[in-house]
Amino acid sequence: MRKLRPSLGSMYKIIAGICIAGAGWGASATIPELNQPAYAAAALPKLDSIRVALFVDTGKYNVTASYVTLSSDQGLNIAYRGAAGADKPVFAVDGKTPAAVSLDGYRALLWEGSDAASAKALVDKLTASNESPVVLAASKLGQTVYQVTLGPYATKEAAAAALSKASADAAAGGALKGFAPSVKGPLHWNAGVYASEAEADAQAAAVGAAGFDAGVAYIAAGAGAPAYAVLAGAAADEKELAAVKQQLSSSLPSAVLQPLDASAAYILKRNQLDVTSQPPAPMPHYMAGGAGAKLAVTAGGQGTVTVKERFGRAYRGALEISPYNGKLAVINELPFEQYLVSVISSELSKDWPKEALKAQAVAARTYALKQGMKYAIAHVSDSTQDQAYQGAGAEFAAAAEAVQATTGEVLTDKSGLIEPLFYSNAGGMTADSSEVWGNKVDYLKSAPSPDDGAEKGKAIWYLIVLPNGQSGYIHSDYARDTGQKNAAGLPYYESNGTGVSVRPAPYVDNAANPASFKVDIGDRFVVIDQAVESNAYSWIRGPFDASKLKDKVNSVLPKPIAGSLDQLEVSKRGESGRVIEMAANGQVMKPAYPDAYRTLLNNLPSTRFDIEDTGRYTILGAGNTVRSQSPASPGIYVASGSDKPQQQTAAQLFIMNGDNKARLKDKQSRYIFKGTGYGHGLGLSQWGAKGYAELGYDYKKILQTYYVGVSITKE
Repeated sequence: MRKLRPSLGSMYKIIAGICIAGAGWGASATIPELNQPAYAAAALPKLDSIRVALFVDTGKYNVTASYVTLSSDQGLNIAYRGAAGADKPVFAVDGKTPAAVSLDGYRALLWEGSDAASAKALVDKLTASNESPVVLAASKLGQTVYQVTLGPYATKEAAAAALSKASADAAAGGALKGFAPSVKGPLHWNAGVYASEAEADAQAAAVGAAGFDAGVAYIAAGAGAPAYAVLAGAAADEKELAAVKQQLSSSLPSAVLQPLDASAAYILKRNQLDVTSQPPAPMPHYMAGGAGAKLAVTAGGQGTVTVKERFGRAYRGALEISPYNGKLAVINELPFEQYLVSVISSELSKDWPKEALKAQAVAARTYALKQGMKYAIAHVSDSTQDQAYQGAGAEFAAAAEAVQATTGEVLTDKSGLIEPLFYSNAGGMTADSSEVWGNKVDYLKSAPSPDDGAEKGKAIWYLIVLPNGQSGYIHSDYARDTGQKNAAGLPYYESNGTGVSVRPAPYVDNAANPASFKVDIGDRFVVIDQAVESNAYSWIRGPFDASKLKDKVNSVLPKPIAGSLDQLEVSKRGESGRVIEMAANGQVMKPAYPDAYRTLLNNLPSTRFDIEDTGRYTILGAGNTVRSQSPASPGIYVASGSDKPQQQTAAQLFIMNGDNKARLKDKQSRYIFKGTGYGHGLGLSQWGAKGYAELGYDYKKILQTYYVGVSITKE
């Protein structure tokens, strides 16, 4: 079973009409009668096909790419998409040959030459600097030349800025070899219009032989009019465009150059060197240009189109490519119910009970319909900002069965479609709306949720201490009990592997939880505690240094802390046990809403947590005197046997409580968060739906357990 992501965990908005978790029923309870639909089914929105944004910049949602590389085993069909949405096939790509697609905009030309190896070396250098270069290939003066470019950009100024930065970096390494970088643009001359692509190719070759950039473009034209034009030059302004005309007319007098209609939409075909293939290979590169240009790319037969830059995922239906807000937009348009199959497959596991899959299908269908055209040119995105959609490669048969079994079913209340939030795991209790957003909504109530299946079968990690005082968690598979104990009765273990990572918290994440240190075979250490590997149900995060948390904490305090952050505590909890108020050094923290504590405290999985302050502890001394110790307290002295008491000056101290449990304490506070749940906690818990299905609930009962007072309506 794959590890589930916290679906919709990043959603921070509630819209009127959300239906969320309410009181659950016991396993033996009778399923209540469904409410009669209060909203006419005829009035519910319907979709035959859905538009999913893979790349788009709307201002609020920004996932972009300068170009995409597409491929299909069945070949690619490149169509021009007219204003009415009709597609006219204009180019074809054979077999498994990939094709790149971008906008015809301003580009930074860093280098041009006939040596492919030099082009590849410059690409490698730029890529190492987090750039995304493209190598365009052209036939000029009887030889193939390669153009290393960045872009496209919406303006000449943006391209010039990119050129300045990238060329300075490249020149420092001698990669430009005397070439003078420049800005290329989307201004062209029309060097002839032809009825076929082949005729246009011949004229483009003649323009190239004269030493000029040229490509064949499909230009939208009236019925029966020739459609393939040769676009010559790639000028960045009118002055440069005029110079191109003068030079080209002198070199190729037979060419009749006409201005390109500024309102014309076109698809320009250039060639590109794919430097990622071994060996580098040519491929076509299509550029959408002009006003309102749109491409529609489909696979031959019933094939799928793979998008390399979107995790190499394959997609059914068509990919629409167009400019939006000056950037490349890539939209996957496909049958709505087929989209849902991938959503269920992306959100859940094929091994889960069918009733849990069906519950997710109804929720996902309702969610997508509720969004309308959320992103102006797309209904939804493919991310967990909406609901996960990983294309055709994620699909499994049980998901298709769940979608078919619930065809057309949606969740409604008296206002129509609700917006059914869902997430990975409630941590045992769903949230009340006031615990998450701070506002009270009658049907957003806290209720039990059987989520603990997420931690079943997870490995045990040991909290260890080395002789030099280093401490952290090690996976139990890499630690062997020696059978020996230290003077305090704690067991000695040793590493049975080489280069084994010891991490601050019990889970593997090299970015968020990198190794603190490593141990090798035979290294001995003391085990002072153990924990289940962090998962969607139960987790540990930290320890986080107080000094590193202080800036974040200060951002939500009425009066910023000037000195050290000495105390961080939960001051109020909601009905489900989620944190709804915290205090720092006695001051109440005031984020925008309670769920924002998650982001504030280094992206905690949920707000259902406890805090362990490693710098604060209580000492029971002689005569039953009690002393609370904190980083601000005077130092402590420890006496052992007949030895004279010694002040403890080390940064860390290991102490043992009355239950013989050892704990690590720091001279300066560090904070460890231990909690349950993954996500905001509102609505359907995916792990909880699995748990209820295993208890015998059908999908309707599961839905009405998590969404209170709603109807299941057939659209």
